Amino acid sequence: MFVEVPISHVVAIVGDPTYLPCDISTSDEGDSVHLVLWYREDLGASVYSIDARDRDFDIAERWSDDAVFSNRAYFRPDKKPAELGVDRIREEDAGIYRCRVDFRLGQTRNSKVNLTVIVPPKKVVIIDENGITRDKQVGPYLEGDDLELHCDVYGGKPPPSVTWYRGHKLISNKPEVMREGVLRSTIIIKNLGRRDVQSELTCSANNNNRSIPLSATVRIDMTFGPLDVKIIGANQPLSSDKRYDLVCATSGSRPPALVTWWRDGQRLNDSNETTSNDGNVTTSVLSFVPSKSDAGRHLSCRAENPIMGMGPIEDEWVLEIQYRPETRIQLGTSLNRNAIREGTDVYFDCLINAKPGVYKVEWRHDNRTLQHNTTLGIIISNQSLVLQGVERRSAGNYTCVGFNTEGDGESKPFHLNVMFAPTCKPNQTKIHGVAKQEKANISCQVDANPPVVEFRWTFNNSAESIDVAAGHIIKSGTSSVVSYTPMTELDYGTLLCWANNAIGNQLVPCVYHIIPAGHPDMVHNCTTHNASTSSFSLRCTEGFNGGLQQSFLLEVRESNSQEIRANLTSSTPQFSVSHLEPGLLYHACVYAFNEKGRSEPMVVQAGTLRLPEKQLTSETAGKSRGE
Repeated sequence: MFVEVPISHVVAIVGDPTYLPCDISTSDEGDSVHLVLWYREDLGASVYSIDARDRDFDIAERWSDDAVFSNRAYFRPDKKPAELGVDRIREEDAGIYRCRVDFRLGQTRNSKVNLTVIVPPKKVVIIDENGITRDKQVGPYLEGDDLELHCDVYGGKPPPSVTWYRGHKLISNKPEVMREGVLRSTIIIKNLGRRDVQSELTCSANNNNRSIPLSATVRIDMTFGPLDVKIIGANQPLSSDKRYDLVCATSGSRPPALVTWWRDGQRLNDSNETTSNDGNVTTSVLSFVPSKSDAGRHLSCRAENPIMGMGPIEDEWVLEIQYRPETRIQLGTSLNRNAIREGTDVYFDCLINAKPGVYKVEWRHDNRTLQHNTTLGIIISNQSLVLQGVERRSAGNYTCVGFNTEGDGESKPFHLNVMFAPTCKPNQTKIHGVAKQEKANISCQVDANPPVVEFRWTFNNSAESIDVAAGHIIKSGTSSVVSYTPMTELDYGTLLCWANNAIGNQLVPCVYHIIPAGHPDMVHNCTTHNASTSSFSLRCTEGFNGGLQQSFLLEVRESNSQEIRANLTSSTPQFSVSHLEPGLLYHACVYAFNEKGRSEPMVVQAGTLRLPEKQLTSETAGKSRGE
């Protein structure tokens, strides 16, 4: 009669330990296992055996076919059911195994095990549309490109299933194409966009639910042009000659954009660029010092990705430049700067170029600010200056200054030259004392513009007026010297000096009195001051000098002894006397003297202060006597 042999199924993965069941149990307590034999259907002989026919089962003899399991096999009788364990299972171990169990008393028992060995795939490779193997990233692609990737899976029994993931999302499990033992799965992503950059694409292959799938992952690399570019804070006025750090930002380019600065089509190079951590934003800082000439020019910031082969995008700024006033003085159009004479009305205009406009205009004469004063003939109106009836003191350098919010600007000086007829210079010696038959050189000095002058001299006395002969006159610039020698009383009188230049004749002559020379008059109005214990000062008013240059003499005598304590001379009647004894009276005699002699003395009483210690001693002694 045919007895059906029970069969069990075991699935193993190559390399794993595998256990094949075999029931060796018996219900008869007196029975025991004598022999266990394992067969594989494709082999005629047993592949593993346990022989306990003449010994206890625990120490039974175990045998394993070296050509099949060798030392990888072992029997585990304590398991329920018992198991044949095989380490490091191999693909060729697959098959139907039969376990035969012989008992000492009972009937032989057979059972079968269908062992299926799964071989996972060995390798997964991603290949791009150009046939290049990629292991990290694919691309770079441009916007609008189509992506096509192939996933080749090597090995695997049974053939694995292949799936594609984008991130963790399944995107394809299309049927695979087999060629030469390689399984291929292809995906196509059309019209790539910015959303696709850095996306992870994973190809996963597996043929069981026990081992980890084999996979390969790549990232999508893409190239983009910049989306935008902007000059931060543009369209604001800039100050001339001031340094600015101008900022331009662009985003969206991959790799980061090339940022350049241009002024009216000319490249500016003084910039530095930084890129954000995510690479999306590039910032460029331009160090820029605008000048007045930049007004109205176009400053632009350009951003481009050279890889794209497309033109740049740009942001443009029409520069508005503010600057300090530039000023220039212009003389009235009807005036000739080389022909302005005393009495002429002179007017100036201040021509100003400034942005923003000026809020104040100031006029200066020799660095002194002029104020509107009609009494003095100074009229200031807006950007004009009028000088009514100019005088010689009006000559000098004139400037105008414009003020705006950027600062102030002063014009170059305009030198006003005021011409006038000759006049006498002040502080000349007017009285000359001359002895008979003594030669005197009388100097006449004039101010004149232009300084090219001619002189004439006349002599007046009580009887007549005569011109001085040219042979007695010497001219040097604006000075003239006449040599004059009085011979008689009638030769004393007045010399008159006239000069003339291109402007005209001197209206009032210079007058010099020629008198007989004599000693000077006595000083007067003498006072002492600044007295101390050892000094005092003396000041007097001088008298007539006798027609000659005079000096002064001071003699200081002690009142009691009349001994001379000081002898001083000075060009003025002012003296300071020191190194005197304290608490004494002195006679101060002041003389005026010249070449002809000296005056009568002016005697002044002066004294020094007593020492404080002596005053204290004297006061103490007085109190003692009073007591």
